[in-house]
This record gives sequence, structure tokens and C-alpha cells, in this order.
Amino acid sequence: MKAHLMIRFLTIVMIFLSVGLMSVHGHAAEQTIRLSIPGMNCASCPYMVEWAIKEVDGVKRVDATLEDTSAIVVFEDSIASIEAIVKATADIGYVSTLVTGASGS
Repeated sequence: MKAHLMIRFLTIVMIFLSVGLMSVHGHAAEQTIRLSIPGMNCASCPYMVEWAIKEVDGVKRVDATLEDTSAIVVFEDSIASIEAIVKATADIGYVSTLVTGASGS
């Protein structure tokens, strides 16, 4: 009898935990932004910028290009912020600014 009650209790706990986890993830939104990074001027610059931005928790994808000195960043807005992403580029010596009208996805 005790085993049956324990299984029932654990089932109820698992249901509550899964509902709680779903509601936390339900508020997260994937965002896409474009950053202007005029300091990128050599072939290795985009790789360094991508590396720095990918180190920010919540960043899913980064595509930095030398040709237009910019980066497209996809991130979870409940984990990462634009400020943290911009700071990541500044920390390695690349000033970046948000290109307005390019956010949201």
C-alpha cells in the first residue's frame, strides 16, 4: 500500500513540475537583432565577434559579416538581453549598436 501511495505522490509532483516548467518557457520569445559593428576590418574580426556573442547565455545563433560590418543575433529574450550582447562585443574591443527596425522575429 505504501508503494502505491508513493507512486501516486511522485506522479502528482511530476505533473506540477512539468506544468511549472512549461509556464516558465512559455514566456520566452526568440528575438532576432542586427548589430552594426564598424570596427570589424579584417578577416578574423567576424569570428572573434561571433565567439564573444555566443558566450552570452541564451544566444542561439550569430552570423557576423565583414562585408557589411554587422552581425545578426538570434537569442532567447528571457535569458539574454541586447545590453549583454552589446557588452560582449565591447569587452573584446568592438563597439556595436543596435540597427533599429531589425529586431523581432
